[in-house]
Amino acid sequence: MKKVKICVTCVNGFLTYDFINSLRNQKDFYASIIGTDITNTAKGKIICDQFYQVADPRKEKKYINDLIKIYKKEKFDILFPLSDLENFIILKNLKLFRNKKINFKLPFTNYETAKLFYNKKNFLEFCYKNKINVGTYKIVENIDDVLRFIKKNKKKKYILKPIRGSGSKNVYLLNPKIKKSITILESRKCYEINIQILKKKKILNKKNQYIMMPFYEGKIYDIDCIAKKGKIKEFAIRLREIKNRFMFYSTGHRIIKSEKIKKLIMTTVKALKLNGICDFDVIEDSGKTYLLESSCRFSGSVGVCTLSGLNFPAQMTRYLMGFKKKNYKLDYNNSFRSFLVLKKISDKKKNILLDEYIPHYSKQLDY
Repeated sequence: MKKVKICVTCVNGFLTYDFINSLRNQKDFYASIIGTDITNTAKGKIICDQFYQVADPRKEKKYINDLIKIYKKEKFDILFPLSDLENFIILKNLKLFRNKKINFKLPFTNYETAKLFYNKKNFLEFCYKNKINVGTYKIVENIDDVLRFIKKNKKKKYILKPIRGSGSKNVYLLNPKIKKSITILESRKCYEINIQILKKKKILNKKNQYIMMPFYEGKIYDIDCIAKKGKIKEFAIRLREIKNRFMFYSTGHRIIKSEKIKKLIMTTVKALKLNGICDFDVIEDSGKTYLLESSCRFSGSVGVCTLSGLNFPAQMTRYLMGFKKKNYKLDYNNSFRSFLVLKKISDKKKNILLDEYIPHYSKQLDY
């Protein structure tokens, strides 16, 4: 059996278990997993064959040097980045890696597209020009911009999100009718606020622009995709089944079919000429389908597709290594929730919080 060394970053994610488990027990290759994270108590550390702590990717030079050291020691074949920032930094330094003969394979290699995804303003402008439906939005840099957008659209609530970044971090739900701030996700600095609170925060200016759009209350979907030269090769749609729609990871999914969503993603993949792994967030509201965000990495919760018949991490490994691809058949209408992984903890480990140390796994429900 062929052995493949795979380095997986950001293994502190809640659903790391699903991702790594998707690479295990394959009949055509054996995966040796090297995990990395900025914290030494990462949740996924206990399920990796080897683990290395790395610098925060915001300290770019130190982070890249750590990856180079790990590569020289482990000589891994594939690197799967599981965070947007790490993926962005790695792609930015791809020429540096190659010059140093650091020749690991990546599921996505186009830095220009990564820059487009990471800057939401540029991405929305690209979608608008290519007739990809992203809904109504405005780039705001002061309170007057906000008030004009509210007057023109007349919606009950609005979303304000930074131009750069991902997920719900530093995102505000603007609700003119509330009287005080409401915490949505404290760890992500995500709050529901009114106009007066927004004024006091003084976060809007030319150097710190935000994207403002109506708050859509419809169903949210995660779309997993492997593309080649602008055409979809592997595809799955997951309906989010969660109580807090601002959560930075999804604790529930249902595998579904939707020709409307697939058509939207096919248009996007073709326009971007995507090649490799990609992940999309889509929302349905009042009969319309909108593309919210895109990324060129695996979704953290892509492992639930494995349980429903389509193993994206293993299939991407085959594409990268030149192995024969497996013909998967996706089962639909399966619902999944996350549960704690039970793993013996060393007696030397004291004063730990289980939820901080043990990863979650997904399990199919009967209802």
